[in-house]
Amino acid sequence: METNPNPSNDVTSTSNSDTKIGVMVVEDQTAIRHMLSAFVGAMPGFAVVGQAGDIPEALRIADECRPRVVVLDWMLLGGVGLDFLRQIRIEPPPYVLVFSANTTELAIREALSAGAKGYIEKTASFTEFTHALKAVSEGRTYLGPVVSKTVRRIVANPERAAATVDLSARERDVLRFVAEGQSSKEIAECLGLSVRTVENHRASITRRTGLKSVAQLTLHAVRLGLIAMPSGPELEKDGAS
Repeated sequence: METNPNPSNDVTSTSNSDTKIGVMVVEDQTAIRHMLSAFVGAMPGFAVVGQAGDIPEALRIADECRPRVVVLDWMLLGGVGLDFLRQIRIEPPPYVLVFSANTTELAIREALSAGAKGYIEKTASFTEFTHALKAVSEGRTYLGPVVSKTVRRIVANPERAAATVDLSARERDVLRFVAEGQSSKEIAECLGLSVRTVENHRASITRRTGLKSVAQLTLHAVRLGLIAMPSGPELEKDGAS
């Protein structure tokens, strides 16, 4: 049986046999979410008990279906996986496997520090995804090869990791739009905020990062994994100052 309480987010909740491990998939790209859900549902011993496309729906559905494992994308519209990890309140807490294209030091450090049991990149094969899901469902830690290398860098240079500036989820949203060339008015319309609120977020980002120009902020967004590196020598020159 399947219900859809929020068609705009294509969120689903399914029933589950007690003999299977319940998994919830949190991913804002519909095609990837459906593909992952189909794959997990076909794995022996696992059942998809819920799907969500954003953090609020993920928290609500997790409270309803009590998954044992959550497959969590890190970059979601209107928030990041860290918001889910910090706000989830069900007992026992689910094991979380982050499945994301974002493999920056900041994202990995935040995820593991907040309690994620596994973290693999979206370039991973289905075989590796299977190994990761099984390991995490048993309470074991699993890191993909790219993530493992990043973790080794973090361990080798803890001072650098500790110095990373943490931005709020909303500040990251604003930073991403700034890096994509959006004006404060356009950002306000996209996020449903006032222009003044967006300007306050931009001021906070500048104050916390020490970066002022759009080029510098764009490079910072790249380092955080919010956007891909734009082309253009002027950007790199400005950002290097």
